[in-house]
Parts: sequence; C-alpha cells; structure tokens
Amino acid sequence: MLRRKNLLPRALLMIFTLFTISACSSYERFPGQNQIAEYKVRAADELEKEIPMLGVSMMCIEHPNTSYIYSYYIKEPFSSRMAGGGSCGGLVAGGYDLPRKWQPGMKVKVRWNRPIKGKDNWIEKYTTIMPYEKAGTLYVHFFENDQVRVVSSPYDRPSSPDHPIPRNAITPPPEVE
Repeated sequence: MLRRKNLLPRALLMIFTLFTISACSSYERFPGQNQIAEYKVRAADELEKEIPMLGVSMMCIEHPNTSYIYSYYIKEPFSSRMAGGGSCGGLVAGGYDLPRKWQPGMKVKVRWNRPIKGKDNWIEKYTTIMPYEKAGTLYVHFFENDQVRVVSSPYDRPSSPDHPIPRNAITPPPEVE
C-alpha cells in the first residue's frame, strides 16, 4: 500500500511534464504563425524554380569623396543569404546568385564597414538593383553621404563607356523602384 501511494505522485508528475513539453512544441505567438512560415518556405522554393539564376562576380567601387570601404556584404534577391566580404578594389569571383533577367522589386540590403578612428563603423542601407538587359558582374557603387547603388553589367570594368554608372560620377543615379 505504501508503494502505491509513492507511485501516484510520480505518475502525476510525469503526465504533467509530458503535457507541458507537448504544449511547447506547437507554440505560436499568434494564430497561424506556423502556417505562414510554411507558406513562406514554399513560396521561396517556387520562386527559385521559376527564376533562372546565374552565379556572378562582385566588385565594389568607391566614388569621389568616399572613405575607404574595408568590407561589404549584399543580400541576394529572393534569398536571405548575404554575399561579399571583400574590400573595395578587389573582385569576389562567382559569389553572388543573380537572376539572369532583371526582375522588378529586387530591393537588397547592402552592409559595409568604414572604420572611424580604428573602431568598426557598420552602415546598412537598402537599394534596388538597377535594371539590366544581361546579367554580369555585380557592382556595388558607394557615393558620399552613405549613398549606395547596385548594378549588374557584362562589361569588364566600370571604366568602360558602356558601364551604367561612370566611375568618376560624384552623385548616384536616381533610385529605381
């Protein structure tokens, strides 16, 4: 009889623990949260299937009156991946997935480090990748007052007369929406 009395509290404790653990596994901050997350994953998968992508190189250009950029990153359109890491002047080979054809609404986050007095100074801005006919190297153009533009161009260098943004430009072209 004494043994049965000891088993009852233990059994109740075990049942209570199981209910508590199972309740945590289906927690939603708001109704339908898990379903929304599932839809987002499916939509991203479908988008990736529908839009042919191309791996392109990346390059950073500092325009006049711009401080040295120690490192930069840019978010890929239709993805959460940030690519980059190099400093301005170098080429990052094949590190960025870009749609073969320009798509409206390709707004991306650009993040760069321009230290001040030896301390990291990270700056983050959003911009839209400028329209392009043919995907090529992805150029991140930095202008004074922390303005940034992103363009894809099949021309080897920004010094080419056919490059969308001239290397010696002082002000950025208008933002594309």
